[in-house]
Amino acid sequence: MTIRTKIQASIRRRLSDERGFTMLLALFVLVVTTLILSGAYVAVLSDTHLSRNDLDQKRAYAAAQAGIQAYNYQLNQNENYWQTCTGIPSTTVPGSTDTGGGSESYLVTPLPATGVSACNSSNALATMIEGASAGSASGSFRVQSTGTSGNVKRTIVAQYKPPSFLNYVYYTDYETTDPSALPGSPSDCEVHYPNRGSDCGGAINFISGDSINGPLHSEDTLSICGSPTLGRTVADAVEAPAYTNETGGTCTNSPNIVGTYNAHATSLQPPSSNATLLSVTNSADHFTGATTLTLNGSTISVTNTAAGDNNTTIPWPSNGVIYVSTSSSGCGIIYTPFNPSYTGDGNCGNVYISGTYTQSLTVATDNDIIITGNLEPTALNSSGVPTSNALLGLIADEFVRIYHPVAGTRGNSRDACSSGGFGAPDVTNDTGTIYNPKIYAAILAVSHSFIVDNYDCGGESPALGTLFVYGAIAQLFRGPVGTGGSGGASNGYVKSYNYDDRLQSEEPPYFLNPVSAQWYVSRETECAATSSSC
Repeated sequence: MTIRTKIQASIRRRLSDERGFTMLLALFVLVVTTLILSGAYVAVLSDTHLSRNDLDQKRAYAAAQAGIQAYNYQLNQNENYWQTCTGIPSTTVPGSTDTGGGSESYLVTPLPATGVSACNSSNALATMIEGASAGSASGSFRVQSTGTSGNVKRTIVAQYKPPSFLNYVYYTDYETTDPSALPGSPSDCEVHYPNRGSDCGGAINFISGDSINGPLHSEDTLSICGSPTLGRTVADAVEAPAYTNETGGTCTNSPNIVGTYNAHATSLQPPSSNATLLSVTNSADHFTGATTLTLNGSTISVTNTAAGDNNTTIPWPSNGVIYVSTSSSGCGIIYTPFNPSYTGDGNCGNVYISGTYTQSLTVATDNDIIITGNLEPTALNSSGVPTSNALLGLIADEFVRIYHPVAGTRGNSRDACSSGGFGAPDVTNDTGTIYNPKIYAAILAVSHSFIVDNYDCGGESPALGTLFVYGAIAQLFRGPVGTGGSGGASNGYVKSYNYDDRLQSEEPPYFLNPVSAQWYVSRETECAATSSSC
């Protein structure tokens, strides 16, 4: 073999030698694996941060919800807790620990009413409760709960509203005649009606032809004699512990319950007075003694002897509330619907009211409100349905009355209209009688009734017509607005009570709510992450 041949053979051997190839392959696989693991590590590390943030987000929200529940507990223990303007200090959620060694906490802060800088416990109603300008939030208050987990914070604002008389077109505490509406002197029942007995007057029947066009609530047994219609649709609640024929006799007891009947509804009790409204009334809108108010769209004409006003035009109250008080010398008049006097009540906290309105208003008195003419919003469609959000509230400590004088004299007993018996004297001779009155208002008679003066008179030549109420009526006792007469004639008015569905979400300024009724969360809203307060 030549040298050349030997060299060529040596080269071929070296080129065909596979020693070290495995090492190269291993290094290649190791590099690729390292790159893959590094990418996976980076991806997992990034996902871990996102997962941690997501977990903190959820835990912070749950902590904020826990704060709302903690505030609910305080309200359930004391329904007036909101009046203290106290929230809940930063509190660790019991049992909350996470893998990072931290814990969740919440902080609950009451929010003042719109336009108010801070809640004041000495005047919580004005500084905590939303007024008429808040629209559907009127009558509510808000608290802000901030939950924290790690570096994450989430804030929820809860809006609280109480059960309301305005949820019903008709509310009564007692389904019996108001003691003051009975003939003669008021009975002991007027003073002791929480334990009323037979002296409180008989039950008032719902009869065939009666229609309650909306939801109904009574704390008492409904007396049914015939087939009245209760409710418009199944969406209307019909709430009463029972219904029966309490008056005896042979009449049937077969109501046409269109709404959904509930014998175990939550009890709603009226407040003892409307005095809380005085605390929110501006001094310029507080009058003493008998006052006449004529609503003129966006202004009000006032006649009040004590203030020297004689048909004086005043601007609409800035917070939508007018209050009339009895003078310090006292009223001195005990109301009876039988031939009541419309003079001599100058010291009484009485309001005589009529007219039209374009803005929301609540008129309150520590005595009576006497409606002397139609009360209507200016914006009505062809069907008589309001097309604006203007609402009127009438809240009397005693009676809300329909003005109905009669000519001549009559006795202080029912159906004693002069010597001619019921229906006389002829109502065409009456001064100021309101025929077919239209009242668009939410009415509350705190201690007595919604009633018609001389309700047993005026069924002839001509009849008084229909008492049309569009809104809501709440009263302690049922107040008569008419009576039956000979030959089936009717004295007083035929009833047409119709619910204003706007009252489900809106209400007149500072309208009173039932006592001993728990607040509930009507709405929850989460604040934007960039918002420092909401």
